[in-house]
Amino acid sequence: MNFKHLLLGSAAVIFACGAAEAADLTVAEPVDYVKVCDAFGKGFFYSPGTDTCIKVGGYVKFGTAFGDTDFGTYNKIYPNSQWSNFYTEASVQLTASSVTEFGNLTGFLDFRAQSGNTGSFTQSATQTVNAATNSAYVDSAYLALGPIKAGRFDSLYDFGQGYTDTGGFASDTKTDHIQLTYAVNGFGLAISVEDQRDRGASGNTGDPVLSGASYYQGGQTNIPDIVGALTYASGIFSTKIAVAYVNDAVDINGGAGTLANPYVIDAKSGYAIGGSVEFALDSFSKGDKFFVTGSYGDNANSYTGIAGGTSVANLTSSVNSNFIASAAPGSSWSALASYKHVWTPTVWSAVSGGYASYDGDSYYDNYTVDAYRGVFSTGWTPVTGLDLMLDGQYSHVEVSDGRTAAALKETDGDAWTVNLWMKRSW
Repeated sequence: MNFKHLLLGSAAVIFACGAAEAADLTVAEPVDYVKVCDAFGKGFFYSPGTDTCIKVGGYVKFGTAFGDTDFGTYNKIYPNSQWSNFYTEASVQLTASSVTEFGNLTGFLDFRAQSGNTGSFTQSATQTVNAATNSAYVDSAYLALGPIKAGRFDSLYDFGQGYTDTGGFASDTKTDHIQLTYAVNGFGLAISVEDQRDRGASGNTGDPVLSGASYYQGGQTNIPDIVGALTYASGIFSTKIAVAYVNDAVDINGGAGTLANPYVIDAKSGYAIGGSVEFALDSFSKGDKFFVTGSYGDNANSYTGIAGGTSVANLTSSVNSNFIASAAPGSSWSALASYKHVWTPTVWSAVSGGYASYDGDSYYDNYTVDAYRGVFSTGWTPVTGLDLMLDGQYSHVEVSDGRTAAALKETDGDAWTVNLWMKRSW
């Protein structure tokens, strides 16, 4: 009996001590495991504790280029050099999406940074000598709720510059704007209000402003551009037509350029119209595509590729320092065609050809620009997430300035570049 009492007592003591120690332990909180979100496509996951789906993407890109040009800073400083050094670029892309009673709510950010040189032979002297040219910037950022999208992203007017890595002469501009889109049965209808200053429009000055050795007064009124577009896609065929009312150009009407009598700059409105057609040629060879586009503009040079991102002016900025392509009045047009052939699931090639022309008006009457470009690119994806690119382009530009007897002259030049880069994307 004594042994039985001792055993029960010992068990009671051990149980009491264990319960006391257990009471002192911290109770673990439930873990919010990351869950896959399939509502918006691949790569999304739920932000723990919320109904917001997050996607993280980006890339690291290293490249170099060599070539020669009759234009720009590089050739003037190093006439015997054909190498344009190296550059490294990084991109971080974040997307946040959720479903609401008003439609999908999305926020997107593409933040980029670059060091070294861009390798296009049109850069500044600082980049040419390969100084520390580190820079960071927002390439694109927008928010969208249902059919409404607002922020900085590709202009609604843009059609693309072909399948080659170097684009043809065409509208290639990211603008701050707000866009409304409606889509049904393969048709899409969109309208946007875009900041014209992103296309190079100058602001209006109340008092005379000194620019170089001359004084100017006036300028473009702060009226945004209005762009509308109609799209259609069905089977192997897709097309887009876009029109724009623009406020980018200005004209010089009077004045002598002095402080007492500055040049008078008047605003000029204009328009642009363009279209594109793309065919998927899987019946010919799986993955093959053909694309053609063209645009015409009146006082709208950045809409046709005379000015802007992928433009004639970007290549020939040193031909005439007084020619401000984005604001020059006159008519212009451009066209390009591009074809992509897929050799294997990991190797493809593309060829593009294009032409652009400008005929000046008012202050730039009898000033003309004609340019054409040919590009060939080959890409290889040896493993998923890694792309290697070889891209070569040749451009020819002719400029004729016949406004006065003193200015009567013709200038033509060529540029060729071979670009090599590798990019790790995720």
